Amino acid sequence: MDGNSNGIVFWIYDLERMAVGHLEETGISAKKLKSVRRDPEGVLRTEVRLTKLKTVRNYAGTDDASSQIPVLLENGKGVFLDTFMKIIPYGDFYKIDKAAEIVQNRVEDRILRRRMLRLLALIPEKKSLYLAQKAMNCRNIEKVMEAFSDINVSPVTISRRHNVKFLKNLYGYILAQS
Repeated sequence: MDGNSNGIVFWIYDLERMAVGHLEETGISAKKLKSVRRDPEGVLRTEVRLTKLKTVRNYAGTDDASSQIPVLLENGKGVFLDTFMKIIPYGDFYKIDKAAEIVQNRVEDRILRRRMLRLLALIPEKKSLYLAQKAMNCRNIEKVMEAFSDINVSPVTISRRHNVKFLKNLYGYILAQS
């Protein structure tokens, strides 16, 4: 994912598949390929790249490159999660009907439930979580997002076109790797 306005690029990939694909391209023998395949098995790799100087300064808090590196190395996980959570919210992914059903059953506050259902409907229409939040014109969107997190449901739903009905919370994989 590439944030063209904020200078941040996210990479999430299967390390095993990437390594094996690269080695197959170079023509490595089948025996060596088998031994290499075991090492990164099941590893999901996540990376964040700050591509603009302004973004680096915002996260490092200094203009001096030699001071920025230690700060970014120490706070790399926070930089990643801070921005990533704005793009991909916390929670399991469902089809829109199932997500709406869970919201209906688990959220007791009538106003909050209505806002959550409105956000669920707006995201496919606006094609973006950010644009849907903006269209809601809700002063307390953080409270709505927290409510989704509390019931472990992502407001970003799985498209009707896909055969998948459920995806486990992505953050479980990310935090397990760190």
